[in-house]
Amino acid sequence: MKLEVRNISVGSLVTSSVPIVVFCLAILGGVITFMVVPNMQMVSMTFMQKILSVGLYALLYVVIFTAVLVFAAFVYNVLTGVLGLRGVTFDIEEIHHD
Repeated sequence: MKLEVRNISVGSLVTSSVPIVVFCLAILGGVITFMVVPNMQMVSMTFMQKILSVGLYALLYVVIFTAVLVFAAFVYNVLTGVLGLRGVTFDIEEIHHD
């Protein structure tokens, strides 16, 4: 069975679990960036300043990543819906268990 994705709901990208997953990954990246990897510019920062830096980094990362996803979905919808180009096609094989 072949399925073709013709439209991506922008609202489903924003309200789904995708931003939460990106937030968790951004927190991990922020901890590595601000706490694990030694950096001479961050030696004078207190622990609370590093926690604040991780939080702000994660929030900004989620906002930027979600904006890029929304823009990509908008461009995909324009190309497939308005211009009539083919969408992404999945070939799914059904397996019957006896």
